[in-house]
Amino acid sequence: MGSIETLKLKAELLVEGVRASTEALEGVGIVYKEQNHGLFGWDFEDHVGTRLPDDFVLPGGTIVQFRQNSRSPFKVRKSDKGLTLFKLEEELCEVSWLPRPAFYEEKTRGGNHMVKIGQIGGEDCLFFCYQNYCSYFARKQQCLFCNLVSTCDTYDSVLRKKEVREIGEVAGAAFNEGLASHLLLTGGCFNHRREIDLVREIMASVSERTGLDRIPGTILPSPAVGVDDVLAYYDSGIQAIGFSLEIWDEAMYKAICPGKSSAVSREDFLRGIRTAVEVFGEGNVYGVFVMGIEPRKTFLEGVREITALGANIVPFVWSPNPGSMLEGHRAPTGEWYLETVLEAAEIVYEAKIPSGTENHCYKCDGNSLLHDASRLKGVE
Repeated sequence: MGSIETLKLKAELLVEGVRASTEALEGVGIVYKEQNHGLFGWDFEDHVGTRLPDDFVLPGGTIVQFRQNSRSPFKVRKSDKGLTLFKLEEELCEVSWLPRPAFYEEKTRGGNHMVKIGQIGGEDCLFFCYQNYCSYFARKQQCLFCNLVSTCDTYDSVLRKKEVREIGEVAGAAFNEGLASHLLLTGGCFNHRREIDLVREIMASVSERTGLDRIPGTILPSPAVGVDDVLAYYDSGIQAIGFSLEIWDEAMYKAICPGKSSAVSREDFLRGIRTAVEVFGEGNVYGVFVMGIEPRKTFLEGVREITALGANIVPFVWSPNPGSMLEGHRAPTGEWYLETVLEAAEIVYEAKIPSGTENHCYKCDGNSLLHDASRLKGVE
């Protein structure tokens, strides 16, 4: 189990970023799992041509996303013990990269590299972005924190549009390898009726290849408000669903997410979550936030409101991604994140929401802190 010190360190690493010596990076992309930019670029700077770890492990099994920042005080160095994390010249702890999945070397029957279709997040979460596209970018109304399009243009490391049968092939390979415990699926923002039909096809393909009737994991679709939409996602076979509210404060939501807020109000999101809890059950629905842009007070108000509906929370730690409108800005301090997420964990704990860890857990949660904070309360 993690500790409060480890949680604070993870928060600081996500806020300040990290770097690694050339020697420490040996084997990344061969023996150890590398970044493949399946959706966003989370680093503080682009690194085309340099293979970097996707994530790494702190003491107690805490997973941290590797966010490259050449100015960070944190650095991973190779030592006689293995890999050691330093803050400036202070030795902090031993860390380790995660092993590279075997299926990353395989190709689909269509000849595409499987890693360009699906990637493992953390230790055990198989991630698919079934379409790396968001219509708001074309209208210059994208969320200010988002760099989906620029990440695709910069790295070109994944297929922007994936074939349904190939997603199923990759899922079969990852589950058969014993690596994937659950899925995480999303697809940017596009027509929700087309998205529902696509998800149905994807889940049928995944089920065929894995032999599972109900697939452990979470779908993060464009907001589904109507009960028929939510039922369609449930009937596809996925066990959990989440909706990306991003920002709770309504004025900030409109300012930070101009396109999304013009199409989907906060009440629309809440209506969708209420319906989803009725269909999927308590603990199997998530409200997703970008944590660190709005004040602590309004963020925690959102946590209270969402948990009161019987849903869980996934608050991603914001970093000012290159290619986003907020590139070059600063996130709050690690201390701010620590104090805020501890309050959020207490709210969720007191609400007695089922943990839902069979669908989303601390092992796949390198860019968030709430699961780690909940572990301090005995919730694995």
